[in-house]
Amino acid sequence: MTKEHSGLVASARGGRDSGTRRRGPVVGGAPGRRSKASSSASAGRGKAGVPAAVQELDPQGTSRQLLWLGLAGLAVVLFYSSARLAAPAPWSYDEYYHLGMARELRVHFPLRSFPWTPFSLISEHFADGVPLFHAALMPFAGWPIERAGLAGVWLGQAFVLGCLGLALWRLGVRQAWTHMLGFATLGSLFAMRFDMCRPQLLLVGFSLLFLGLLVTGARPWALALTAGVFGLAHAGGWIAIFYTAVWGAAGWLRPADGGGPRGTLGPAAGAGDRGEAGRRLLWLPVIWTAAGWLAGQVIHPNFPYNLRLMAMANLVVPFEASPAGNAALRSQIGEELAPPGLALLAEQWTIFLAPLVVAVTLLRERRLRTRATLTTALVALAFMLLGALLLRRMLEVGAPLALLALAALAAERWRQGRVGLLGSWTAWAAAGALLVGSLWTATTVRQYGFGRVSAPQEMARWLGEHGRPGERVFTAQWADSAPLFYSAPKLQSLVALDPTLFFAKDPRLFQQYVDVVQGQRPDAARIIRERFGARWVTIWQAPVYERFAEQLVASPGVTLVYRDPNYVIADLGGH
Repeated sequence: MTKEHSGLVASARGGRDSGTRRRGPVVGGAPGRRSKASSSASAGRGKAGVPAAVQELDPQGTSRQLLWLGLAGLAVVLFYSSARLAAPAPWSYDEYYHLGMARELRVHFPLRSFPWTPFSLISEHFADGVPLFHAALMPFAGWPIERAGLAGVWLGQAFVLGCLGLALWRLGVRQAWTHMLGFATLGSLFAMRFDMCRPQLLLVGFSLLFLGLLVTGARPWALALTAGVFGLAHAGGWIAIFYTAVWGAAGWLRPADGGGPRGTLGPAAGAGDRGEAGRRLLWLPVIWTAAGWLAGQVIHPNFPYNLRLMAMANLVVPFEASPAGNAALRSQIGEELAPPGLALLAEQWTIFLAPLVVAVTLLRERRLRTRATLTTALVALAFMLLGALLLRRMLEVGAPLALLALAALAAERWRQGRVGLLGSWTAWAAAGALLVGSLWTATTVRQYGFGRVSAPQEMARWLGEHGRPGERVFTAQWADSAPLFYSAPKLQSLVALDPTLFFAKDPRLFQQYVDVVQGQRPDAARIIRERFGARWVTIWQAPVYERFAEQLVASPGVTLVYRDPNYVIADLGGH
């Protein structure tokens, strides 16, 4: 191998802020009077760039904005899909697991056990960490894997971009389609995930959707409902509670005078985002969000075992991937849970532009510090920092959230009647950034060669044709369990999706497994037969498994029965 409520545009939408409904612009606490700053902020705005409240009175302008957003989203999908269409084989081992799971759920719903991996913690009491994702894949899970994977990618991309579009529309961002196009500049790490059929796309999409609702004054029940569905879509859905807590506390970072001269309001400030009122801790939205998320977990088809799986995915896995974790397990966990390194970080330079602009602007311009701008900025920066220093997977979420933070900042500048950051050069700078960033992203992601061939595909098909029901496969590369689950579902293997589930069930046996595949046990064939009860052994032809392969082949009774440029299969015979 994550409200007494006030909104950025609540005054425009008539939403609830701090328990009251705002009746009109307020200055010094007196309703019904417009400040000069507010008047100047709205003077001279054309329909193409008006805030959300005015657009609600201008259906033609709203329709035009939605059309441009849709076209920009389609352009982004075509941009990323070009790489996937040119290389249609599965881009990750996880695609085999998720499409295989969706196929099984079409026949057996809900799954209560997972007999395919008897050494996994979920073998007796199965829990699906992403049930809605698998439900969405079910209609085409029976297609050939290349077509099914592409359909899953398109579905995920459409969801993410739809969530971003809704957030941008609610924010009332001028020229919102340019922020949508910014998705094409997010670097090779994000591009790889965006072109994979994996549930991380739901984590990104729901994060954009929830934050968009949160910072634009959505009703508490809407936040609770979104959080509940979020939790069913991804095991990291609890992050909605964190988002809401940041929102509730963000007021403490605002200037005490609301950003304008003392005793007055900044232009177009939201109710509950004004002066001392905006500096309160808003705790009611946190309760609503937590209650909604918990309700979603209670109706989960695998309750209560889904809670155990959630704790594993969000607590145990990140800890074990750290230097403080188990060394044997850390040697098997995927690179996405490792720090990216300086070279890889330098390759992702495009994703740091938006958070840098947001951070510098908020530090320099106090009047732009609203709950909305601070919340989106803090959340994005937190993910970017964690991704750069600890877990590269966090960058996949932080980069899109940084675009949302930039959009929130742009919306606030427009509401306050301010010109672009670079004055008349802003549009040219944005166009240049989009062009250079998209070219860089397209070039770097293609260099990795994903999808040109899927190394375990033919190996798994061969075992699906030659293995007998109930026979067990020992996989030197633990992730081979996923393609075996898809192509040879009548067989058993070690562990699907994450080696931590193997480690959690039997740490001593897992240590023995690691010793074997690292070539530290000359009696590997005997251990595989007796301790794991396996007849077949799959070995990826990589240097890390070379010593293990030599020991296995030298053992009596072992026969090599399959070889391709990527894999060999050994037959240990009966046991």
